[in-house]
Amino acid sequence: MWFVRASFESDPRWLGVLLLGAGVACSSSSTLGAPASGGAGAAGQSSGGPGAGTAGATNTTHGGAANGGTTNGGTTHGGTANGGAANGGANAAAGNNSAGASGSSAGAANSGSGGASGGMGAYDAAVLADRPVAFWAVNRAPSSEPDLTGNGHDGSYPGNPTPPRTTLPNGDAVVVFDGVKQYLTVPSSPAFSIPTTGNLAWEAWLRPDVLQFPNDDGVSGYVDWMGKCESYGPTCEWEARMYDTTTQETPNRPNRISAYVFNPSAGLGSAADWQPSAGLIMAGAWYHVVGQYTTLAQPADCMNTSASPGSIDIWVNGVKWNHGSHGQTGCMSQYNVVPKANGSALDIGTMTKESFFQGAIGKVALYDHLLSQAQISNHFSIMTGIAPSGSCANTCSF
Repeated sequence: MWFVRASFESDPRWLGVLLLGAGVACSSSSTLGAPASGGAGAAGQSSGGPGAGTAGATNTTHGGAANGGTTNGGTTHGGTANGGAANGGANAAAGNNSAGASGSSAGAANSGSGGASGGMGAYDAAVLADRPVAFWAVNRAPSSEPDLTGNGHDGSYPGNPTPPRTTLPNGDAVVVFDGVKQYLTVPSSPAFSIPTTGNLAWEAWLRPDVLQFPNDDGVSGYVDWMGKCESYGPTCEWEARMYDTTTQETPNRPNRISAYVFNPSAGLGSAADWQPSAGLIMAGAWYHVVGQYTTLAQPADCMNTSASPGSIDIWVNGVKWNHGSHGQTGCMSQYNVVPKANGSALDIGTMTKESFFQGAIGKVALYDHLLSQAQISNHFSIMTGIAPSGSCANTCSF
């Protein structure tokens, strides 16, 4: 079904324009769970009670001979890290298995990130192999957050008190932001700007601990959980956004996750929207989100591309949104956006210090090139031990 959205995608604080649109619900087959602690998870949304999951020692794919020998499951990557956490704990954390008590125990013990050996984990190694310009684990608060690429884009945590930690599906530590004033900030760099190469991609693991954010934008009902647009105009560039379950929009489009791009003056922004089917997104569950921008190409149906070339794409848990179901959404020309490199800081957990994300954000990476579907799927699978599955039309499901 073709869907043309007649909406103004903007920050209402800039123009006071409410978003308008229409979504057609489709049936969902969610396999996401909601581990309140951020670890293995007590239960998944899929059926099944507590069980052993697919613990590393007995799984030949992720903990046995294939990845559990001396390569990924031996001393290099921490014993049964890839079999325990990824196939037992992480499947439960993602809700794609039952609680996986044995698997989660193995994962927690070895952390999926080097275990007792303390070496680099398989997930970090896979991200770094794809050549990010910056990569932060987001687990060092209140100390300086190092850029794991070695490019020197270290961040700091201005918000107090010190945020606590939880664990990602692979057992790695990560910060939990309070949704009030805690965030991570990184000084501006041309490497974080779309025009530097014509391409920019960002990815992160996101665990919203609430679905109705107490400190949202106060008008439409969303939080900017990451962005390079700290003071709006005249240095605005791009942002990552998540909406409340109940917004102030008509009609309501709950919990969508968006990648936005703006002109330096802010105002109306072009976006790609990953719109979940109703009830798909759950508080306490982990989501792998990837946003990409390019000024070098666009879908054939984008209008006015001579003045505003380019496009935006977004994936959640390895599932790509469907531009074809959303009209001009996903075209930079939708709102005549021509991105410029500017001096805004990059903030994680907020963007303008007006709305704040409540929950955990980890493994944030930025790239000056686009990621392929195979690379995105690989990152998701290494973290969770499962392959992406799902589809998108007007709405998306797993």
